[in-house]
Amino acid sequence: MRLLVIGGTVFLGRSVVENALTRGHEVAVFHRGLHGLGMHPEAETIIGDRTKDLSPLEGRAWDAVIDTCGFEPEHVAASAELLATTVEHYGFVSSGSAYADWPDRPVDEGSELFTSDAREYGPLKAACERAAEAAMPGRVLHARAGCIVGPYENIGRLPWWLRRLAAGGEVLAPGPPDAPIQLIDARDLAGWMLDMAESRTAGAFNAIAPPGSATFGELLEAAAGAAGGESELVWVDGAKVAETLEEPWMELPLWPIPGLAGLYGMSGERARAAGLLPRPLQETVRDTAAWLELGPDLGDWRAEVQATGLAVERERELLAALRPD
Repeated sequence: MRLLVIGGTVFLGRSVVENALTRGHEVAVFHRGLHGLGMHPEAETIIGDRTKDLSPLEGRAWDAVIDTCGFEPEHVAASAELLATTVEHYGFVSSGSAYADWPDRPVDEGSELFTSDAREYGPLKAACERAAEAAMPGRVLHARAGCIVGPYENIGRLPWWLRRLAAGGEVLAPGPPDAPIQLIDARDLAGWMLDMAESRTAGAFNAIAPPGSATFGELLEAAAGAAGGESELVWVDGAKVAETLEEPWMELPLWPIPGLAGLYGMSGERARAAGLLPRPLQETVRDTAAWLELGPDLGDWRAEVQATGLAVERERELLAALRPD
């Protein structure tokens, strides 16, 4: 298959390219050259900025495209319209944030999407979906991804926990430990999107592991084991932590925050029926820890959403105030 990857050098895009090359596909990567230049010598590199100039793609044909970095509907519309006559399948990486009720309530593919013109992440992703579909009706895969983890993660959510646990000592763990979570390894998402491209399967799918496939306690225990530090998880009242922190998702990433019933409540049945098979969470955690041991720089791509993590002094204050008797 002749495949064009828009993005392709960071996190999910990197996994898409690596998987596609392993399958023997002919891959072209269209990116700005700011990250990972020369990362995949077996692939064709096309340098360009999708937000300004798509001329490097003109007159070219591919069997499928996977768009890993579409955040503005104008840019997605431009790429989809340009490729509509020369590409059979458009795989668009969307998000659960496109749903108007998420993360407040559980959602499935029939749930309402944002329809506003607000220049915010969720409404923009929904608008990107509409733009791609308008350009290539019936040929677009809308992969509404949940929280993506795994090696190459530049957002820093799982890496923060691994680094914190490797540092050792008492680690604040907002409970309850049996709170369900659902994540997706970037490598599994990448492989599934390639499967869908190969079969030219279109439509909307929540690209995520099934709800309740793991718990937050299992995640932190696996991270503690993989990190190799001498740490102790101190489980505290999660509701009290949520009342205290201004940005709990940024400071304690991946935590199933109390009150957000839909955060880890995306139906994954349709994607699972279409072949999405997430690997065990423990494998994802182990492989991410091994990647971090190589000392990667997470870089500045999408720095605005990168996890900050809980400051050391703030963690100590919360442990002192919330430690169970």
